[in-house]
Amino acid sequence: MTRNRFAFGGLVAALSLSAVWPVLADNGKDVPQFTGMWVRTGEPMFDPIPGVADGLPVLRFEVDSRDAQEIMAGNWANPVLQPWVRDIVKKNAESEIAFKHVYQADDSCWPMTVPAILNLREAVQFIQTKDRITILYQRDHQIRRVWLNQEHTPGYKPSWYGESVGHFEGDTLVIDTTGVKTHFMSFVDPFGTPHTDKLHVIERYRVIQDKTGKGLEAVIRVEDPGAFTKPWTGRLVYRPNRADSIVEVICAENNTTFDGSTFGPLPTENTSPF
Repeated sequence: MTRNRFAFGGLVAALSLSAVWPVLADNGKDVPQFTGMWVRTGEPMFDPIPGVADGLPVLRFEVDSRDAQEIMAGNWANPVLQPWVRDIVKKNAESEIAFKHVYQADDSCWPMTVPAILNLREAVQFIQTKDRITILYQRDHQIRRVWLNQEHTPGYKPSWYGESVGHFEGDTLVIDTTGVKTHFMSFVDPFGTPHTDKLHVIERYRVIQDKTGKGLEAVIRVEDPGAFTKPWTGRLVYRPNRADSIVEVICAENNTTFDGSTFGPLPTENTSPF
């Protein structure tokens, strides 16, 4: 059975509402509560925000083809891309247009890094306590931990999800992430756009009410002077998920095609940990 990063996009509908109750912070003041089940909606890429001073995220390259929706080609002409990054995005786009799929981390059992993990169109659960917020992603049981009202750790060793610290600004949860490790499968978007060890991501979450109903808006700001000419900003929306639990999705049980070949470059252990 072939893995498909869009396979669960239509399985969970945003039909029910999750209550957002205030909880007390260390200073005794109410802070918004994001605990609940949400699901990513829309296209699996960041939407541009008109009028911002920052650059725009890489958007989909418009392909004149009946299969255009299946071609995840990024527009390499985006001026925020440094030349070496532009070359990679262009190469990836040309491969996609030629129907040679460019494997992403979730195709091949690799962890998805920040901010690309926000584009998973599956269920996500926020669990909030006084000193931390835990974010559980349905795909492959990925977990992020956000430590509230703390500073970044000096000399933090880079990791797949980096170190995330957060605080509240009114009705908005602000998450600051640094220390994301560089890897050949570590990208910032679905177009295989790479980053360096200078990656710095700010996420701003707030509950919104629009014509579609209740939502959890996330605005991200990505800064990486090693990969981009200027910071860029994007937006996405989660909706309340009618399911009250996360479905078990195990990559290792679903990573081969019917002929037995792997669907992408799988993680391997070259040195025994024992």
